[in-house]
Amino acid sequence: MLLLLLRFAKLLSVVTLFTGTVGALLPRDLGDRRRFAYALAGPGFGATWACGFGLVAYEDQPLLSIWILGGMALSMFSLQVVLFAVGKEGRRGPGTAALALLPLVATLALMVWRP
Repeated sequence: MLLLLLRFAKLLSVVTLFTGTVGALLPRDLGDRRRFAYALAGPGFGATWACGFGLVAYEDQPLLSIWILGGMALSMFSLQVVLFAVGKEGRRGPGTAALALLPLVATLALMVWRP
């Protein structure tokens, strides 16, 4: 039962992180983008990591597995791009969006397929 609860919480937190990331890149108003970044992307990132650590402990996985370290590095990079994009007007664009979203997609792939 705990495993299912952790997986469900992780799914919700990943959805929150993706929503916050997209919301930090799409709106025209910098204030709106900052609200998405700070209210959704940041907490979603923290919850995703917390649930991930819980799952690793519950499933007795080695924390230094390549898929865990890769996912941590990619998600951290993505969050830094989001914070860069909302830090000052004029920093969002297709390149910034790609640098924020592609690492999240790669992180999700690592979580699902665990090489």
